Amino acid sequence: MSWWEGKERIREYLREVNKDSPVIEYSLFQPGLFLDYLAFPHKTSKYVDPLQTVFDFQNKRGIIARGHEHAIMTLTTVSDLAAIVTRAIEYEGRWPTSGGIQGNRLTFSQIYEIGARVRGCPFDISTVELHDLEAGKLKVSWGLETSHHAVSGDEADALLRAVPIGVLLSSTKGAWDSSVEMNELFPDHKFTSAEEFLSRVWTASVDRGNLRPWDLHR
Repeated sequence: MSWWEGKERIREYLREVNKDSPVIEYSLFQPGLFLDYLAFPHKTSKYVDPLQTVFDFQNKRGIIARGHEHAIMTLTTVSDLAAIVTRAIEYEGRWPTSGGIQGNRLTFSQIYEIGARVRGCPFDISTVELHDLEAGKLKVSWGLETSHHAVSGDEADALLRAVPIGVLLSSTKGAWDSSVEMNELFPDHKFTSAEEFLSRVWTASVDRGNLRPWDLHR
């Protein structure tokens, strides 16, 4: 996905700097997709704004690339990521270069099964063809409508189409299947389960007046 090319350049630079001997200690914190985004439009984290994804729990619908119903998505809450990063900063040992964080490891089908249980009915799933995605086409009757606040108006329309295409294509290549280095480094950390978190979100959405975002992580 083009908007992450800068991360790859930094990764290549660090790899080159450390080629002959360790110069800079670093770790690639990789938590997959924020589970909080599946709560859209509800804000579940103080510092991360809600964003839409191909998993539309609000409208009980979703998108899958044909033949890739079992593509893996790693889903980790913002709260869990913050907790792991905090512990990593305090950790006196050496960081693993690949810092995979696996809150939940689920297939697309499993995510939609959770959605059906949490929202009370099966989701309306749109199936798209891989060759269309590779051609930059998203042939569905709906799309993302809310862009990140850092994106200008001129870029928003293109990005709202590029994001789901990028997510779907990269998922077919295993890009969202995070490793577990940080899980193994801090084995006593209890990660929030996707079903538990989403059940709290969508049950609480009936009465948002009595809910603060941080209550969802308790």
